[in-house]
Amino acid sequence: MKHRAFLITLVTMLPIVASGQVIDDLPTDENGGINFNGVVQMDSTNAKELYLRSKQFFVDIFKSANDVIQMDDKESGIIVGKGFTDIYIKVLASSVPVQMWYSIKLQSKDGRYKYEIYNIIFKSDPSSSTPAEQTFDKKTYYKKNGEPRDIFEKYKNEMTSNM
Repeated sequence: MKHRAFLITLVTMLPIVASGQVIDDLPTDENGGINFNGVVQMDSTNAKELYLRSKQFFVDIFKSANDVIQMDDKESGIIVGKGFTDIYIKVLASSVPVQMWYSIKLQSKDGRYKYEIYNIIFKSDPSSSTPAEQTFDKKTYYKKNGEPRDIFEKYKNEMTSNM
């Protein structure tokens, strides 16, 4: 039990508060925030159908779509939700659970939809949260020799594999 408490403390303390630039291999928005986004072409599918599929996505992915959806504008075809995914960071011989919270926005138009995943925050326990931008800040992500720190690589790999 002591080892588990130590590991949770270690994972909680590692994402150091910093301000600067996010590492180059993560997508960012104009403000430097991590932002996974894209437009998907869906030829011959109208905006109404894509909007309904977006609603279905939230129902299928989250335990309670009603708890997740923060904004639902049928007229403009926009749905915004906030949820989390459990990720596991291996430290020493144990995998430590971390909640990766994020906002997801789906916007439907005739023949295409746009998705955005942003506002990513890591929570290793209820009292601590670290924005992804701090975890992946260049100043803390890399060692003096230019190599990435192992723990931050694990966070990056888990985050990107779940997006």
